[in-house]
Amino acid sequence: MSRRLAAACLCAALVAVALLEAQAPRFNVLLITLDTVRADHLGSYGYALAATPTLDRLSREGVRFADATTQAPLTGPAHAALLTGVYPGRLGIRDNGATPLPRGAATLASVLQKAGYQTGAFVGAFILGAPYGFDQGFDEFDARFDRFDARNKLAAERTADQVVTPALQWLGRVRRDRPFFAWVHFYDAHAPYTPPPPFNARFQKQPYDGEIAYVDSAVGKLVLKIEALGALDRTLVVAIADHGESLGEHGEPDHGVFLYDSVLHIPWIMRLPGHERAGTVVREQVRAVDLMPTVLDAIGVAAVPRLDGESVLGVVKGRPRANPPLSYAETWYPKFHFGWSELRSARVGEWKLVDAPRPELFDLRTDRSEAFNVVQRQAGVAGRLQADLRAVADGLGAAGTAPSAPPDRETIERLRSLGYVGFVAPSGSATRGADPKDMVPKLREFRHLVEDALKALERGEVTAAATKLQQAAAINERAYDVHLALGDVYLQQRLFDKAVGEYEAAGLLNPVSAAPSVSAALALMEMGRFDETGKKLDQAAAVEPLSPEVAATKGRLAERQGRSGDALVQYQAAVNLNPSYAQARVWLANTAMRQGRFDVAGTQFAALLALGYQPARSHYGLGLVAEGKGDRATASKEYSLALQLDPKLGAAREALDRLAKQRSTGR
Repeated sequence: MSRRLAAACLCAALVAVALLEAQAPRFNVLLITLDTVRADHLGSYGYALAATPTLDRLSREGVRFADATTQAPLTGPAHAALLTGVYPGRLGIRDNGATPLPRGAATLASVLQKAGYQTGAFVGAFILGAPYGFDQGFDEFDARFDRFDARNKLAAERTADQVVTPALQWLGRVRRDRPFFAWVHFYDAHAPYTPPPPFNARFQKQPYDGEIAYVDSAVGKLVLKIEALGALDRTLVVAIADHGESLGEHGEPDHGVFLYDSVLHIPWIMRLPGHERAGTVVREQVRAVDLMPTVLDAIGVAAVPRLDGESVLGVVKGRPRANPPLSYAETWYPKFHFGWSELRSARVGEWKLVDAPRPELFDLRTDRSEAFNVVQRQAGVAGRLQADLRAVADGLGAAGTAPSAPPDRETIERLRSLGYVGFVAPSGSATRGADPKDMVPKLREFRHLVEDALKALERGEVTAAATKLQQAAAINERAYDVHLALGDVYLQQRLFDKAVGEYEAAGLLNPVSAAPSVSAALALMEMGRFDETGKKLDQAAAVEPLSPEVAATKGRLAERQGRSGDALVQYQAAVNLNPSYAQARVWLANTAMRQGRFDVAGTQFAALLALGYQPARSHYGLGLVAEGKGDRATASKEYSLALQLDPKLGAAREALDRLAKQRSTGR
């Protein structure tokens, strides 16, 4: 064989190998986010009472990060860090159900989708839904919530079984010639802790552990499904918590207020394809923002530029970093919800600084429980960490600055008329507020009062709710949730001007939430002040541009102003943004009926039935649609079904009588 021919054959072989490698499917990715799960409550992290066999198996067959930390002790901001590799403050995301992920953000899903991955997400809490931008990059985004109530949307959740069932179905449908990325989020370990059978009986004295055990059983179903598909050794499986839970430590029952390791230290377990590095324990500090670049590195997808996180795959493979970066965390929850100071922390090596009105420094080598503040004895260490922390905080950019807006004269006068003389400066201003450490002794009593008030409000006991809320306000006048709820009380009592005042107070205290502006718009609408209503809704849309509540309220305003066509458009937008929003479907259906848009109305009544929302009235609505189309037989059937479900539904009986009369007269 000539040299030229041999060279040609070699080139052809190399090209063939390159083509085969290019055509070989990349590794799949299964990302499981465990909401509110402490690392020290898993068996693989040394907890003797744990019942977490699946997570423990993944740890044995993969890599366990012993010192992983989150960037925020709240679900929304923490998941923003996990899914973008960017500090949530840089994105302006500092509270749940508020500022959404910016459209066009480079998320793990959007990067993998562009790389040819099939992408599906299955989430357990509405605060991670499409209105907050977490749907970006997903071919399928499953976030359906039965009995969704817009007034209590931040509490909308579903169980691990309700999450894992559609995830398993999707995994069974994905094509085998293309890799998949599945994100499955479990919210069950959130308070209140109410594990289902049999975990409730087994963990009667430790219900939090019962919730984690229940979640582990759902994780097991996912792993077994992928194993049954023969894809486990071609799949990168990652299980990571968004944040932990205080469980009473430092006086905090749950999470959000403080930045101690009970909420910042998280489990992170990663099973690499083919059991690579099985049994490895990484003791070097890693961060939630490192997740996205690490996953991309592990599956061979190009890195995204300008991330705050970095890949730690080299550390996994035995190449420790000389100077691991500090882990920056922040919580604005005490500021936005209680009017107290925000907190920031910097954690690196053996030291952790909490930036508060009274700063704290902990030596984690000897004080893992963070019980001894050594900031005075170690002033030099504290000063260096404070400078590092400030450099990160100052580098977050414009979005990293909490919004603040000075109240106008009318707002100030309205607040003063309600007796609130301390609201001239909004909560997002440079004034820090009280140190949460000093206020937490009152937190338990305060929360009980607010919870009792909200329950009374749900029962229609408006006076009792007002009394409880006023008692809570006496403890903390700058509590956002109290003013929002007092506004709701006054709205129900038709004291609209007082309601607007409370909503104005709430808006000043929490400028990242659209809820005060939407609620104020409802009160102003009832007063017939439609121009002001529109302005409030525009303010709300500027804060939450994808809010279904804003769209639905714009629809109600359009109806009140006689703009039925605009109302239909806005209601449809609300339904598109949140398919679980049953009340928006009702408004859309009723508006469509009045316009003779029977197909639109029929679609909505059928969807309401599927949601299980007022089935008798939904069947009645389908009867009206059929009757409007001239289909009396179907109309009669639907009216009869409505009466079977609710014999007291007089409208359905009248409709049947009307149809019978028409038949008897031959009309």
